[in-house]
Amino acid sequence: MSEAVNDPARKRQSPARLWLAAALAFFVAAGLAARWANLQVARHEGFARKARENQIQIRPLEPPRGAIYDRGGKLLAGNNTLFSLQVSSDSAARALGKIDSLAAAVRIPPDNMEKLRAAANSPVYKGVITLREGLNEQEISAFLSLQFLFPEVVLRAELARDYPRGDLAAHVIGHVGRINEADKEKLIRSGQWRKRYNGAKFIGRAGAELINESTLRGELGAQEAHVDAHGRVLARRVLRPAKPGRDLRLAVDMELQKLAEDLLDGRRGAVAAIQVHTGEVVALASSPRFDPNLFTFGISPDDWRRLNESEDRPMVHRAIHGQYAPGSTVKPLLALSALKRGWRDEDYVYVSRGFFQLGANQRFHDWKQGGHGETDIAKSVIRSVNSFYNQLGHDVGIDELKSGLADFGLGAATGIDLENEKPGILPSDQWKRDAHGEPWYPGDTIAASTGQGYVLATPLQMARALAVVANGGRRIIPRVARGQSPAPPQADGQVALEAAHLKIIRDALAKVTRPGGTAPSVGKGAAYGVSGKTGTAQVARLQLDERGNRIKNEDLPEKLRDHAWFAGYAPSDDPLLAVAVLVENAGSGGRQAGPIVRKMMDAYLRKFAPRIFAPEQEGDVERELWDAEEIERFDNDESETDAGPDADSESEIAYSYSHSHSHSHSHSCCRYSGGTHNPDATA
Repeated sequence: MSEAVNDPARKRQSPARLWLAAALAFFVAAGLAARWANLQVARHEGFARKARENQIQIRPLEPPRGAIYDRGGKLLAGNNTLFSLQVSSDSAARALGKIDSLAAAVRIPPDNMEKLRAAANSPVYKGVITLREGLNEQEISAFLSLQFLFPEVVLRAELARDYPRGDLAAHVIGHVGRINEADKEKLIRSGQWRKRYNGAKFIGRAGAELINESTLRGELGAQEAHVDAHGRVLARRVLRPAKPGRDLRLAVDMELQKLAEDLLDGRRGAVAAIQVHTGEVVALASSPRFDPNLFTFGISPDDWRRLNESEDRPMVHRAIHGQYAPGSTVKPLLALSALKRGWRDEDYVYVSRGFFQLGANQRFHDWKQGGHGETDIAKSVIRSVNSFYNQLGHDVGIDELKSGLADFGLGAATGIDLENEKPGILPSDQWKRDAHGEPWYPGDTIAASTGQGYVLATPLQMARALAVVANGGRRIIPRVARGQSPAPPQADGQVALEAAHLKIIRDALAKVTRPGGTAPSVGKGAAYGVSGKTGTAQVARLQLDERGNRIKNEDLPEKLRDHAWFAGYAPSDDPLLAVAVLVENAGSGGRQAGPIVRKMMDAYLRKFAPRIFAPEQEGDVERELWDAEEIERFDNDESETDAGPDADSESEIAYSYSHSHSHSHSHSCCRYSGGTHNPDATA
């Protein structure tokens, strides 16, 4: 043992080992010092920045969406505070372990549960998971009482769209919807995402909300949010204020809009009321309706199914998407075209025998048995003489009829500032070959001459067409948005109409609502002249009973009953307002649609032209002398029905619905089409 200790060789090795240990310790210490210096000095700023980023987040500041008002300043669409429950991706796993307990207090949609589960199991997911939106007061209270158990879950307040009047004017105002991936891709391509939508939740989906999106949207701001480990915001600092969207004022008057919707309540139909000189839309109603608030937080599958699968199609804006055979409402347009184009002159007289005969097998009836006798162009409008127009159509052909009606805007969209407006149909030989693979038959022309068969129009188109007559030929473009002050009216053309021709047809339209016309009750007792035209559009071929007699319209199944039309303007001598009303499967235009038009005119003129109702203007002697029994006789015994081919022919007027629904609610609805289908029909 003592020999090993005193071994000279070992004594020589000890200092070397000490030096080696010291050197190793030095290098380790130097490495640690270098690492410390690298972390604390060289990379300090980078790590400090990352730490701040974990604590301080730059978030987009969404601008308040502009409000929508009616022409009188009544609020139609605004913003309310929306409360939601959110979880950051960093806390998703912890929140997932408690989600069942939270769901017992506040309902969590299954889809959102799946999103939380996916985020918790994903190592790369970054973002915020929304567990629930649109909490009510009771749910907020329930969560706050238990919030200490769920520190990962944040209660967040945001602005959300609100429609305080529910379903009133829903088709005009439209609605917003949640931004989806398709929207995001489109916005990125257009360069709008970064500046206006990054972090936004909602975008205009339909109606004025969609068309005026750029006005209502505003621009994003930015804010600095100090958050804790659970993503809860402890403090905020605005870096760049959001630029609020601009408010939008509509031309629509809510009192008139509500009246129109109330008058349509319980029925399928539409009302279009426009100023004849400016094109401003003061009412544009469609029935049935829907509540746009259903879409703010994302419509539920049950609500969407209920709206989308209903036979009454409440999502369809019938005033601009519904395409219907216009019936006799086209007669004054064709009469003016006949005078303008020289097809007829004011001295022309046609003898109505009660029908128009086409070849040996087809007979097209007047609504009055036995006919109307000698009929000039004015009487053809006043008494709605079908055979007069059947003969006219037979003489000039479908291409001329098409050109004449096109002058008044039929067959083309009006250009209204709402989405997916339908153009209607003005048929031709080539159109029928393309659409149906069949040639055009002479009987097709006869049906078209009274607004039946393949001719289709929207209620808005008919209101504008009558406005063209009322304003002397200017094809105004209807406008829903008014701005803070009225914009100069726009038109897409001027129809060259001679004053003498206009006077003939205008006088005739004024007499339609007097004794001897087809709608005397519409003008009865009015303090002003009411001009207009009735129309009864067939939905299906004439129905006969076992004795060969025509079945009355009211005895048919509802969906086979005729549509009721009335289109007109007032006052007759100084027109201000044009109105068109379509009531589906209602029968007589004079009895069903006419009263709605009259009430709309009364309400508009009392509000915007009260001078008409001054005491010295009331009590029109001629109207006071109207005989009640005479009016009743004209309304009931001789009410117009635009009779088409009789039962002995092979012709029929068919109908079909064509619907197309998507998330953006672009619809093609209530399209009634048809015509003669007799391959042997000859002139």
